[in-house]
Amino acid sequence: MFKKVFGDSKDQMPLKKLLDCVLGIKPKEITILNPEIVGTSYYNKGTIVDLIVEIEDGTKIGIEMNTNVNKGLINRNLFYMFKIMVQNRKKGSMYKNLEKHIQINFDCEGYHKEPIMRYKLMDEKTKDILTDKIEIIRIDVPYFVEKCYNEDVRELDYKDRFIGLIGAEDIELAKSITAGDESMEAIMKKMEDFSVNEEILGAYDAEEHRQFLEESIREQCREEGWEEGKQQGLKQGLEEGKQQGIEQGILNTAKNMKIEGADIDFISKVTGLSKEKIEEL
Repeated sequence: MFKKVFGDSKDQMPLKKLLDCVLGIKPKEITILNPEIVGTSYYNKGTIVDLIVEIEDGTKIGIEMNTNVNKGLINRNLFYMFKIMVQNRKKGSMYKNLEKHIQINFDCEGYHKEPIMRYKLMDEKTKDILTDKIEIIRIDVPYFVEKCYNEDVRELDYKDRFIGLIGAEDIELAKSITAGDESMEAIMKKMEDFSVNEEILGAYDAEEHRQFLEESIREQCREEGWEEGKQQGLKQGLEEGKQQGIEQGILNTAKNMKIEGADIDFISKVTGLSKEKIEEL
Protein backbone atom coordinates (compact mmCIF):
# COMPACT_ATOMS: atom_id res chain seq x y z
CA MET A 1 0.00 0.00 0.00
CA PHE A 2 2.86 2.38 0.86
CA LYS A 3 4.47 1.73 -2.51
CA LYS A 4 1.23 2.21 -4.38
CA VAL A 5 0.29 5.48 -2.68
CA PHE A 6 3.70 7.16 -2.66
CA GLY A 7 5.19 5.52 -5.76
CA ASP A 8 2.48 6.66 -8.17
CA SER A 9 4.25 8.68 -10.90
CA LYS A 10 0.88 9.95 -12.17
CA ASP A 11 -0.11 11.41 -8.82
CA GLN A 12 2.95 12.75 -6.98
CA MET A 13 1.04 14.83 -4.45
CA PRO A 14 1.48 12.27 -1.60
CA LEU A 15 5.21 11.93 -2.35
CA LYS A 16 5.70 15.71 -2.46
CA LYS A 17 3.90 16.05 0.87
CA LEU A 18 6.15 13.35 2.34
CA LEU A 19 9.36 15.09 1.21
CA ASP A 20 8.09 18.42 2.49
CA CYS A 21 7.22 16.95 5.92
CA VAL A 22 10.47 15.04 6.39
CA LEU A 23 13.05 17.13 4.52
CA GLY A 24 11.37 20.52 4.39
CA ILE A 25 11.76 20.71 0.61
CA LYS A 26 9.24 21.37 -2.13
CA PRO A 27 10.74 19.83 -5.29
CA LYS A 28 9.30 20.94 -8.61
CA GLU A 29 10.34 17.77 -10.40
CA ILE A 30 10.45 14.24 -9.01
CA THR A 31 11.58 11.23 -10.99
CA ILE A 32 10.67 7.82 -9.60
CA LEU A 33 13.67 5.63 -10.43
CA ASN A 34 12.07 2.26 -9.69
CA PRO A 35 8.67 2.44 -11.48
CA GLU A 36 8.51 -1.37 -11.48
CA ILE A 37 7.17 -1.22 -7.93
CA VAL A 38 3.86 0.04 -9.30
CA GLY A 39 1.57 -2.51 -10.94
CA THR A 40 1.95 -6.22 -11.59
CA SER A 41 5.71 -6.21 -10.98
CA TYR A 42 5.00 -6.21 -7.25
CA TYR A 43 6.06 -9.85 -7.19
CA ASN A 44 9.46 -9.08 -8.72
CA LYS A 45 12.11 -10.34 -6.27
CA GLY A 46 14.63 -7.96 -7.87
CA THR A 47 13.02 -4.94 -6.23
CA ILE A 48 15.40 -4.16 -3.38
CA VAL A 49 13.98 -0.96 -1.95
CA ASP A 50 10.51 0.40 -1.43
CA LEU A 51 11.03 3.65 -3.29
CA ILE A 52 13.89 5.56 -4.94
CA VAL A 53 13.34 9.06 -6.27
CA GLU A 54 15.45 11.83 -7.74
CA ILE A 55 14.72 15.54 -7.43
CA GLU A 56 15.78 18.33 -9.79
CA ASP A 57 19.20 18.99 -8.23
CA GLY A 58 20.22 15.35 -8.70
CA THR A 59 19.74 14.30 -5.07
CA LYS A 60 18.72 10.65 -4.78
CA ILE A 61 16.31 9.76 -1.99
CA GLY A 62 15.64 6.20 -0.85
CA ILE A 63 12.50 5.65 1.22
CA GLU A 64 11.94 2.47 3.22
CA MET A 65 9.04 1.25 5.34
CA ASN A 66 10.68 -1.00 7.96
CA THR A 67 8.66 -3.48 10.00
CA ASN A 68 11.29 -3.54 12.78
CA VAL A 69 14.57 -1.91 13.74
CA ASN A 70 16.94 -4.81 14.35
CA LYS A 71 20.62 -4.43 13.48
CA GLY A 72 20.43 -6.63 10.39
CA LEU A 73 17.67 -4.55 8.84
CA ILE A 74 19.52 -1.29 9.46
CA ASN A 75 22.65 -2.74 7.86
CA ARG A 76 20.61 -3.90 4.88
CA ASN A 77 19.24 -0.38 4.38
CA LEU A 78 22.80 0.97 4.46
CA PHE A 79 23.96 -1.64 1.95
CA TYR A 80 21.21 -0.71 -0.49
CA MET A 81 21.95 2.99 -0.08
CA PHE A 82 25.64 2.56 -0.95
CA LYS A 83 24.77 0.19 -3.77
CA ILE A 84 22.56 2.89 -5.30
CA MET A 85 25.40 5.40 -4.98
CA VAL A 86 27.79 3.11 -6.85
CA GLN A 87 25.28 2.26 -9.57
CA ASN A 88 24.45 5.91 -10.21
CA ARG A 89 28.02 7.15 -10.48
CA LYS A 90 28.88 7.80 -14.09
CA LYS A 91 32.05 6.18 -15.35
CA GLY A 92 34.91 8.67 -15.50
CA SER A 93 33.08 11.32 -13.48
CA MET A 94 34.90 13.26 -10.77
CA TYR A 95 34.23 12.21 -7.19
CA LYS A 96 33.81 15.85 -6.20
CA ASN A 97 30.64 15.84 -8.29
CA LEU A 98 29.17 12.87 -6.41
CA GLU A 99 25.43 13.34 -6.00
CA LYS A 100 23.86 13.57 -2.58
CA HIS A 101 22.00 10.52 -1.25
CA ILE A 102 19.41 10.60 1.51
CA GLN A 103 17.94 7.48 3.10
CA ILE A 104 14.59 7.90 4.87
CA ASN A 105 13.49 5.00 7.08
CA PHE A 106 9.95 4.87 8.43
CA ASP A 107 10.42 2.43 11.34
CA CYS A 108 7.09 0.88 12.33
CA GLU A 109 8.29 -1.21 15.30
CA GLY A 110 10.52 -0.30 18.20
CA TYR A 111 11.17 3.12 19.70
CA HIS A 112 13.99 5.62 19.13
CA LYS A 113 15.57 8.09 21.53
CA GLU A 114 14.07 10.89 19.44
CA PRO A 115 11.00 10.89 17.14
CA ILE A 116 13.14 11.84 14.13
CA MET A 117 16.86 11.04 14.17
CA ARG A 118 19.26 12.40 11.53
CA TYR A 119 22.65 10.83 10.93
CA LYS A 120 25.62 12.29 9.04
CA LEU A 121 29.33 11.53 8.86
CA MET A 122 30.98 13.83 11.39
CA ASP A 123 33.79 14.03 13.92
CA GLU A 124 32.59 12.64 17.25
CA LYS A 125 34.20 15.44 19.29
CA THR A 126 33.97 18.60 17.20
CA LYS A 127 30.82 17.53 15.31
CA ASP A 128 32.42 18.86 12.11
CA ILE A 129 30.63 17.28 9.14
CA LEU A 130 32.97 15.32 6.88
CA THR A 131 30.65 15.35 3.86
CA ASP A 132 27.14 16.44 2.99
CA LYS A 133 26.74 13.67 0.41
CA ILE A 134 25.23 11.15 2.85
CA GLU A 135 22.32 11.59 5.22
CA ILE A 136 20.20 8.97 6.97
CA ILE A 137 16.89 9.83 8.60
CA ARG A 138 15.07 7.42 10.90
CA ILE A 139 11.47 8.14 11.84
CA ASP A 140 9.79 6.61 14.89
CA VAL A 141 6.35 6.00 13.36
CA PRO A 142 4.72 4.60 16.56
CA TYR A 143 5.60 7.85 18.37
CA PHE A 144 3.53 9.89 15.91
CA VAL A 145 0.67 7.37 15.89
CA GLU A 146 0.44 7.54 19.69
CA LYS A 147 0.66 11.33 19.58
CA CYS A 148 -2.30 11.47 17.19
CA TYR A 149 -4.19 8.99 19.37
CA ASN A 150 -3.55 10.67 22.72
CA GLU A 151 -3.71 14.35 21.75
CA ASP A 152 -6.21 16.56 19.98
CA VAL A 153 -5.26 16.03 16.33
CA ARG A 154 -6.73 19.41 15.44
CA GLU A 155 -3.95 21.01 17.48
CA LEU A 156 -1.12 19.01 15.92
CA ASP A 157 0.97 20.30 13.02
CA TYR A 158 0.82 18.80 9.55
CA LYS A 159 4.01 16.75 9.95
CA ASP A 160 2.80 15.03 13.11
CA ARG A 161 -0.52 14.11 11.53
CA PHE A 162 1.04 13.07 8.22
CA ILE A 163 3.45 10.57 9.79
CA GLY A 164 0.72 9.42 12.17
CA LEU A 165 -1.49 8.69 9.17
CA ILE A 166 1.22 6.57 7.54
CA GLY A 167 1.40 4.34 10.61
CA ALA A 168 -2.28 4.36 11.62
CA GLU A 169 -3.86 0.90 11.67
CA ASP A 170 -7.22 2.01 13.06
CA ILE A 171 -9.59 3.43 10.43
CA GLU A 172 -11.31 5.77 12.87
CA LEU A 173 -7.98 7.24 13.97
CA ALA A 174 -6.98 7.72 10.35
CA LYS A 175 -10.24 9.53 9.60
CA SER A 176 -9.79 11.84 12.58
CA ILE A 177 -6.27 12.68 11.40
CA THR A 178 -7.37 13.58 7.88
CA ALA A 179 -10.66 15.33 8.67
CA GLY A 180 -10.89 18.77 7.11
CA ASP A 181 -7.62 18.59 5.16
CA GLU A 182 -8.12 18.12 1.42
CA SER A 183 -4.67 16.69 0.65
CA MET A 184 -4.76 14.24 3.56
CA GLU A 185 -8.27 13.13 2.72
CA ALA A 186 -7.09 12.38 -0.82
CA ILE A 187 -4.16 10.34 0.52
CA MET A 188 -6.52 8.56 2.90
CA LYS A 189 -8.81 7.63 -0.01
CA LYS A 190 -5.88 6.10 -1.91
CA MET A 191 -4.81 4.19 1.20
CA GLU A 192 -8.32 2.80 1.66
CA ASP A 193 -8.59 1.75 -1.98
CA PHE A 194 -5.28 -0.11 -1.97
CA SER A 195 -5.56 -1.66 1.50
CA VAL A 196 -8.52 -3.79 0.40
CA ASN A 197 -7.02 -4.74 -2.96
CA GLU A 198 -6.20 -8.47 -3.01
CA GLU A 199 -3.31 -7.98 -5.42
CA ILE A 200 -1.64 -5.55 -3.03
CA LEU A 201 -2.24 -7.72 0.01
CA GLY A 202 -0.70 -10.69 -1.76
CA ALA A 203 2.41 -8.73 -2.71
CA TYR A 204 3.92 -8.88 0.77
CA ASP A 205 6.16 -11.92 0.83
CA ALA A 206 5.84 -13.00 4.45
CA GLU A 207 7.93 -16.12 3.92
CA GLU A 208 10.86 -14.14 2.52
CA HIS A 209 10.64 -11.73 5.46
CA ARG A 210 10.43 -14.65 7.91
CA GLN A 211 13.66 -16.09 6.49
CA PHE A 212 15.38 -12.71 6.80
CA LEU A 213 14.26 -12.36 10.44
CA GLU A 214 15.38 -15.90 11.24
CA GLU A 215 18.86 -15.21 9.89
CA SER A 216 19.00 -11.94 11.86
CA ILE A 217 18.10 -13.85 15.03
CA ARG A 218 20.80 -16.47 14.42
CA GLU A 219 23.41 -13.77 13.83
CA GLN A 220 22.44 -11.86 16.96
CA CYS A 221 22.44 -15.04 19.06
CA ARG A 222 25.94 -15.91 17.87
CA GLU A 223 27.11 -12.44 18.91
CA GLU A 224 25.51 -12.91 22.35
CA GLY A 225 26.99 -16.40 22.74
CA TRP A 226 23.70 -18.32 22.87
CA GLU A 227 24.14 -22.04 22.34
CA GLU A 228 22.35 -23.86 19.51
CA GLY A 229 19.70 -25.41 21.79
CA LYS A 230 18.32 -22.03 22.81
CA GLN A 231 18.44 -20.79 19.25
CA GLN A 232 16.14 -23.66 18.30
CA GLY A 233 13.56 -22.26 20.73
CA LEU A 234 13.60 -18.98 18.84
CA LYS A 235 13.23 -20.75 15.51
CA GLN A 236 10.29 -22.72 16.88
CA GLY A 237 8.54 -19.44 17.71
CA LEU A 238 8.81 -18.35 14.11
CA GLU A 239 7.57 -21.70 12.83
CA GLU A 240 4.57 -21.63 15.16
CA GLY A 241 3.63 -18.21 13.87
CA LYS A 242 4.23 -19.04 10.21
CA GLN A 243 0.62 -19.97 9.48
CA GLN A 244 -0.74 -16.99 11.41
CA GLY A 245 1.60 -14.38 9.91
CA ILE A 246 5.06 -13.01 10.59
CA GLU A 247 3.88 -10.70 13.37
CA GLN A 248 2.61 -13.63 15.43
CA GLY A 249 5.88 -15.42 14.74
CA ILE A 250 7.83 -12.50 16.19
CA LEU A 251 5.64 -12.52 19.31
CA ASN A 252 6.11 -16.27 19.73
CA THR A 253 9.86 -15.85 19.36
CA ALA A 254 9.92 -13.14 22.03
CA LYS A 255 7.91 -15.38 24.39
CA ASN A 256 10.32 -18.25 23.90
CA MET A 257 13.28 -15.96 24.54
CA LYS A 258 11.71 -14.83 27.82
CA ILE A 259 11.22 -18.48 28.82
CA GLU A 260 14.92 -19.06 28.13
CA GLY A 261 15.77 -16.14 30.41
CA ALA A 262 16.94 -13.68 27.77
CA ASP A 263 17.50 -10.07 28.75
CA ILE A 264 14.68 -7.70 27.71
CA ASP A 265 17.12 -5.41 25.88
CA PHE A 266 18.45 -8.41 23.94
CA ILE A 267 14.93 -9.53 22.98
CA SER A 268 14.06 -6.02 21.80
CA LYS A 269 17.25 -5.84 19.74
CA VAL A 270 16.53 -9.18 18.04
CA THR A 271 12.81 -8.83 17.39
CA GLY A 272 12.34 -5.08 17.03
CA LEU A 273 9.56 -5.15 19.62
CA SER A 274 9.40 -2.39 22.22
CA LYS A 275 10.44 -3.20 25.78
CA GLU A 276 6.92 -2.36 26.92
CA LYS A 277 5.42 -4.87 24.50
CA ILE A 278 7.86 -7.57 25.60
CA GLU A 279 7.04 -6.96 29.26
CA GLU A 280 3.35 -7.54 28.48
CA LEU A 281 3.97 -10.97 26.93
